[in-house]
Amino acid sequence: TGRLSLPAMCVSAAKWCLSIARQWGTERVQWGLPVARHEAVAKKIAFIAATTYGLESMLDLCCLLADDDRNDIRIEAALVKLFGSEMAWLVADELIQVRGGRGFETAESLAARGEKGIAAEQILRDLRINRIFEGSTEIMHLFIAREAVDAHLSVAGDIIDPDASFGRKARAGAKAGGFYARWLPTLTVGRGQVPGAYAEFGPLARHVRYIERASRKLSRETFYAMARWRGKMERKQGFLGRVVDIGAELFAMAATCVRARSEADPAGRELAELFCQQSRRRIEALFTALWDNTDALDARVAKRVTEGRYTFLEEGILPTADLPGEWVAHYAAGPSTVEDVRRRL
Repeated sequence: TGRLSLPAMCVSAAKWCLSIARQWGTERVQWGLPVARHEAVAKKIAFIAATTYGLESMLDLCCLLADDDRNDIRIEAALVKLFGSEMAWLVADELIQVRGGRGFETAESLAARGEKGIAAEQILRDLRINRIFEGSTEIMHLFIAREAVDAHLSVAGDIIDPDASFGRKARAGAKAGGFYARWLPTLTVGRGQVPGAYAEFGPLARHVRYIERASRKLSRETFYAMARWRGKMERKQGFLGRVVDIGAELFAMAATCVRARSEADPAGRELAELFCQQSRRRIEALFTALWDNTDALDARVAKRVTEGRYTFLEEGILPTADLPGEWVAHYAAGPSTVEDVRRRL
């Protein structure tokens, strides 16, 4: 599917970025040292390497699941598309910074000066579209969130439906009582709280325990939000996006640990360790932002922006409203009468 082929391209792009960063970081010398030896650059190269390992692990696992026709991989494929497109673009952005001014220069310009024609700026531009097509990041957040809470909606949907009759709410309440009596106890304790659990993963076992604990925490936070906002939760897109991003990070961590264990390669374990540490920090920041954020204020300010309250900020530039053409072109059925200006490779 497109949601597997697109992240495959993202993995390939990340591998290319890693190759360029490795070679450039060794060859380019500043202040008497290769730039890769300076901590500020080293952090970027390490992020590129660990993220590439994590993305490839996630994609490989999804493809293995897809090869078994018994599996429904809609959520997994959506997660790897979402995570792959976002992280690959960050990888390319870091490569631009590692390359410095040469990262902004076209391959043709570099070659004309006798240097290797590294098209770093092009890969950054080309990767940017992956966050939009095959489901934009914002749409993927909503799609995955809807799939994730589908089981809850199927048993308790009428409870939060303002148009449901009292009888429907009562029946839904009885049905939900049985479901949550079985489900809620699973959110309290699990193997992730047992010291020494998942020992088969060796040094990565602590990260697997974290995945288990964080997964249950994510379920608790989501359940609390459902109880708090009920039918209004579908409009809490900032919250839902963070929930999905946490889930994507946990999935990537799990895939990375499984790969490192199965391959038993010390180099792979090193990358898995770094990826998991970086991912855990991103996850903890997302958990904090679930309830400590500016979402409501952002929405109010955006509304005022569109109403023209802050147009004074636009003073001093050439007017944009006078540009020729429409914001959205009108479509008329029939063959096109204008020049085909599509870029072809």
